[in-house]
Amino acid sequence: MSCKLLNGWLLAASLVLALAFRCPRLDERPMHNDEAVNAIKFGDLWQHGAYKYDPNEHHGPSLFYITLAIARLTSSPDFEHLSETKLRLVAVLFGVGLILLLPLVADGLGRKATIWAALFTAISPAMVFYSRYYIHEMLLVFFTFLALAASWRYWRSRKIGWALLAGAPWDSWTQPKKPLSSRWQRQPWRWL
Repeated sequence: MSCKLLNGWLLAASLVLALAFRCPRLDERPMHNDEAVNAIKFGDLWQHGAYKYDPNEHHGPSLFYITLAIARLTSSPDFEHLSETKLRLVAVLFGVGLILLLPLVADGLGRKATIWAALFTAISPAMVFYSRYYIHEMLLVFFTFLALAASWRYWRSRKIGWALLAGAPWDSWTQPKKPLSSRWQRQPWRWL
């Protein structure tokens, strides 16, 4: 078996392991206060079709709009019928998605280290814990690593697509506490 094929199988096994640690019994634990607040904010978005940003309270809309996509993809009829499992699925997907980003830095880490990083990310108690909560933290980790990995790819290849991809997550990463006007001032290309 070739080394690339073996690495692919080991990465796939890490993904399966990550799902096995993150998915079981997502609905059996009562929602934590932060999760419940996020669920209420999402419910407002779903029922009214818009998210009202308050820079003095809570986070930005990334978690809620991604949840809206999940709710629509899973054919949830309304907010009342949306389960804790479906809400927490957002964090699960971003926690598992983090493993899918690791190959972007494999030439810097090395193939073996990348596989070990995938395995440890899959079973890390902290990663598993935060990947099972309907809170913003896994999105923050995912978008931060995406920005770093895309920056690495740009540094290695000098292809403009990687630079653009490296910049895109920063908006999602800084979005939770920054008002739109300051983001537009900091990122003038958005005016184009």
